[in-house]
Amino acid sequence: MSDTIGGKYTLLDAGRAGRLGTWHTVSTAEGKQRGALRLEDRGLTDPAAARRLADAVGAQTRLRVPGLLNVIDQVTEGRHSWLITNAAPSPTLAQALAAGVTLPPAVAALIATDTAQTLLKLHQGQLAHGELNAHGVVVSAGGAALLAEAGYGHAVLGTTPGPGHDATGWSRLLAQLADACHDAGTQQLLRQAGQQAEAVGGSAGLTAALTTLSTSAQRIPGFGDRAALKALAAQMHPLSAAPVSAPPVPAPPVSAPPVSAPPISPPAAAPGSEETVHLAGGSHSGPPPVPPQTPRTAPPTAVMPAVPPDGATRLGNRAADEQRKSGAYQVGRAAPPAAHQPQPDVNLRFGQGVPPAPPAWQMAAAQAAPPRRPKKTIGKRIAAFFSALTTVALLVIAGYVGWNWWQERNNAVQVTKVTVTPVVPPVTAECNVNVDVVGLIETDGQAGIIKYEWLRNDGETSGMLEQAVKKGERSVQVHLFWRFQGKGSREAEATLRILEPSVVQGSSKFTYSCK
Repeated sequence: MSDTIGGKYTLLDAGRAGRLGTWHTVSTAEGKQRGALRLEDRGLTDPAAARRLADAVGAQTRLRVPGLLNVIDQVTEGRHSWLITNAAPSPTLAQALAAGVTLPPAVAALIATDTAQTLLKLHQGQLAHGELNAHGVVVSAGGAALLAEAGYGHAVLGTTPGPGHDATGWSRLLAQLADACHDAGTQQLLRQAGQQAEAVGGSAGLTAALTTLSTSAQRIPGFGDRAALKALAAQMHPLSAAPVSAPPVPAPPVSAPPVSAPPISPPAAAPGSEETVHLAGGSHSGPPPVPPQTPRTAPPTAVMPAVPPDGATRLGNRAADEQRKSGAYQVGRAAPPAAHQPQPDVNLRFGQGVPPAPPAWQMAAAQAAPPRRPKKTIGKRIAAFFSALTTVALLVIAGYVGWNWWQERNNAVQVTKVTVTPVVPPVTAECNVNVDVVGLIETDGQAGIIKYEWLRNDGETSGMLEQAVKKGERSVQVHLFWRFQGKGSREAEATLRILEPSVVQGSSKFTYSCK
């Protein structure tokens, strides 16, 4: 592999494994460190998956959440696509925990609050991370905890992440932070905040837990000072080159040829940035010159005799008749010119000409004020008010009936069968694995919204989730990512329960074992 990407970025490390590819730290021509995610071909074999990934990245780019590794550039080189981020992707919290680093209480609390605030900002923009874990938390050189690959895995799989996923992932992240912190008071605070977030669930749980955590963390010495977090990033910098495995995303088998990720629109230019506008004809070109026009001389017009004042009538259209009756006018001829004047060639203009001014009585009638309208009585005003009120009430009733009809027509989907695919736990030497439980929901082909939840036999639940289906789509897959840690053997059962439009469920059992 070349040491440069697109001739613009230089690789600085060997890289670490991510959810959709390999993360590298790169350097720009100005010496600034950036992150580069090389997307694996297996995640982009399906054009629809590539489009969903591009849409997810574009939505985050437009939202510009400060606590994310935001994509600022895309480079295609050969068969690989690279997503360039605004900060280096290493070290991660998982690398620090794998190295046995003991987190100071202030650092553990600061990572917890940073990640919760970022998740809530995503939720405000109608987005979610969906797969929060220690592998996706980056400790930046500026002393902040950044989140990487927010929603990428769900986009490739075609599922929709929600606040419920984030509350559960954040709760488990706090449990890991508590284990890495040897201060008993901070451990209890982190575990209580995680339990509160998972018990309430969703954005409400994160908000309540963050409020409690931020208030209590003020008593931790050094909380809010990012110098300790910067020191952790500097301490882990030599370890950032050591690859730490992250659970891969199971890409659905598709026979389509490999494609590159669709282009991602860069963020809009900041206000005040210079922009060059090219005009037709060059930067100094002006509008085409207007050729000078030679003024045309009006032809002389025959002089008509004046209409006597008493010849005006109400209609103002009898001036010509009055002129015809006078002895000084002949049809088709002008008045004879004076003897001493020459007789030039003339063009006659026929018509009644400008009508004379109307008489004084007609002007006075036109200037008179219009008659005043009679005032409405109180009874008429009350009748008009009740008429308008009745119209509004009928519109509201019609809108309510129409809305219910639309809801029934557009949520006519019926679930016919629910199946949970038998799970085969991955064979690995590590005892920390992610198991992807796949549920298949079969429908009658109608369009609508399916509400469902995942239940685990250890008491954990995903909360209510939603899956939209299109007309003609008779099956849809949903996923449950179950993480197992530690040695030993454990019997696991995952149940997929449909809540709406009808209650149907299916389950699958499997055994996790690690010695």
